[in-house]
Amino acid sequence: MRERLKKRYVLALAFALLALPCLVRMQSRAAIAIDTAKTDCSITVSVAGNDFQEDFNQMSIPVSLYKVADVDATGEFTPIGEFSGMDFSGIGNATTADEWMGLASEAYSFVENAEAVGNVDISLEEGSVGVAEATFDNLETGMYLVVPQETFNPDYTVKYVFTPYLTALPSSAYTTTGVGSDDWDYETEIGLKAEAEQQYGRLEITKRLLNYNESLGRATFVFEVEGRDEDGNVVYSNVISSTHAGAGTETVTLDRIPAGLNVTVTEIYSGASYTTVGADAETVLIVSDEGVEATAGTPEALSSAAVTFTNQYGGGNRGGYGVTNHFESDGENGWNWENPTNPVQ
Repeated sequence: MRERLKKRYVLALAFALLALPCLVRMQSRAAIAIDTAKTDCSITVSVAGNDFQEDFNQMSIPVSLYKVADVDATGEFTPIGEFSGMDFSGIGNATTADEWMGLASEAYSFVENAEAVGNVDISLEEGSVGVAEATFDNLETGMYLVVPQETFNPDYTVKYVFTPYLTALPSSAYTTTGVGSDDWDYETEIGLKAEAEQQYGRLEITKRLLNYNESLGRATFVFEVEGRDEDGNVVYSNVISSTHAGAGTETVTLDRIPAGLNVTVTEIYSGASYTTVGADAETVLIVSDEGVEATAGTPEALSSAAVTFTNQYGGGNRGGYGVTNHFESDGENGWNWENPTNPVQ
């Protein structure tokens, strides 16, 4: 009789535990109930320990915060407002990082029509040391989406794209790692995760021809463009030409050169009967197209890289017309050929 009663008690207890909204799917095993009346919670966002720390400490990174769901004393989340179509019922300690990223991505898809509950700029005051960070204060309990905006570094050579995060208020060491204290922490700290996207700029090469011998026909001038890294390794190399049918100026442009790279432009062919006036090489810094656009009209306005070379007829009767063939890998097994005299239609 005692054994039967014991089994029934165990079954009844198991049923009761399943019936209760146990502390939860995400927060199982909390020591005490969540204080849902608190309105002085906080989320501190930082860039600590990031591979791009040097850049980040010179930047101002705008971050917006959206409340996605309310939370009750047991840890159950109820989506609200523009996010009300989301489903948090399946989340728990076994929820994987990829699943959390999927939820964050879903929440981000509703941001356009949602109203942020806060906006801050992560920055480090000039002359300060440490790590750039910012804090959202006076928050209610619930689930929040942290949305950092993509931001350029100071010289616009790199664009940083940040991952949106979902974070709960409150949280605990146990709920986030599965070990440690299960005491609720109403002051959450998170670090941003970013990807760096190299930016590109253009180079304009202007050829000024002081005089021209019509009897020799068109004249072609060839320029080599080469960029090296800090260790002297060639990281960019190209050749471009300028063809003239009279005195005056002609400008040719190279696109998609890595921004921030110093390139040396050398006139390696000056036409069969023409000579260079002045220098035949010049080094210039490549500025990104985004930097030029973003600073236009300001005192700090940036300009696309540009060089100018001057030539004159030096005597002789040899013509010097030509074309430049350009080969570009298709990324698989072949090369694409571009010939100015036979353009692809």
